[in-house]
Amino acid sequence: MHVDITGVKAGVGQVVVSVWDSEESYLTTPFTKKTVHITVLKDGKFRVTFSEPLPSECAINVYYDKNANAELDTSWIGIPNEPVGITNNIKGSFGPPKYEDGKVKITGKDQVFVIHVEDI
Repeated sequence: MHVDITGVKAGVGQVVVSVWDSEESYLTTPFTKKTVHITVLKDGKFRVTFSEPLPSECAINVYYDKNANAELDTSWIGIPNEPVGITNNIKGSFGPPKYEDGKVKITGKDQVFVIHVEDI
């Protein structure tokens, strides 16, 4: 399974991609997580590949850690100061997007999910 991320710049920072397998674990305990330094973009996208088995349904979110400090920088009220995105490219309303809205089906076949990260 591949995640193509748009809204990032080559050679600047890193992306953190988290896979959430249930509403109960969403935004607290990821099923799996990858942190990858951004190197080369292809057609304006940066690809992160998961080769390990994933749950049949999950939500995948990304944040663009521009300063590569290994954490999502936020304002004093918790609003991200770095670009974020989630599967289905939905936006939250007065908080993060809901798990159900970002949930996708994993088929086990070659799939590509495109997630656009942007400032809130």
